[in-house]
Amino acid sequence: MDRYKKIGWLFLFAVFLIAVQALTVQPQLSPDEQSVIVNAVVQTINPEALAASIAQTVEAKVMANLGAAPVATMTMTPEPAAVNGTAPSVTPESYVGLHAKFVNSYAYTVGGDSGTEKTFETEYTPNTLFTFDVVFENDGTFNWPPLVEMRNTGSVSTYTGHRPNVIVDTSSNPVEPGERQGFSISAHGSEELGYHTFYFQLFDAQSGVPIPGGYGYFSYLAK
Repeated sequence: MDRYKKIGWLFLFAVFLIAVQALTVQPQLSPDEQSVIVNAVVQTINPEALAASIAQTVEAKVMANLGAAPVATMTMTPEPAAVNGTAPSVTPESYVGLHAKFVNSYAYTVGGDSGTEKTFETEYTPNTLFTFDVVFENDGTFNWPPLVEMRNTGSVSTYTGHRPNVIVDTSSNPVEPGERQGFSISAHGSEELGYHTFYFQLFDAQSGVPIPGGYGYFSYLAK
């Protein structure tokens, strides 16, 4: 009889232990409850950093499984901007050899109390006597010839100069590179009213060869 009582107490004790153990075991969470808890934990940390970390981890594992090396990152270096503009052209200040260039031309009358005063004008009445100078510069590297001739090569309207050509003797006073020489011609104001333009060319008076670059002009208004 005592034996059965002991067995009964042992059975009750075992049931009690099982009940206590069952009470201490936490219940299993459903998938929805687990998702809520995970999301709450994720929101307490940096979600962007967590996402980037997970992506890097997954990518590294995938590349390792494939046996491929990580993809190198290329840094693009910007090309320098193109320089706009055009380089200036170089104009020679002098020419090698014999050469001349036209500087200017002007007209004047001589008079005054001394009889040598010059009055510069650009307009003249018909038959008024005046003088005009055509100035050239030696922009070459050689002296000009001893005799330089300026010839009238054409005109617009009527030519009123007293001479179509004029020769300057430079034998005693050479026109060296960089120096200037004027050629003077007297004229009368034309009776043909309006603008008159005369064209000239320098020549070597001895050889008759034109001096390169030695062409110029003079204009005035007859009114």
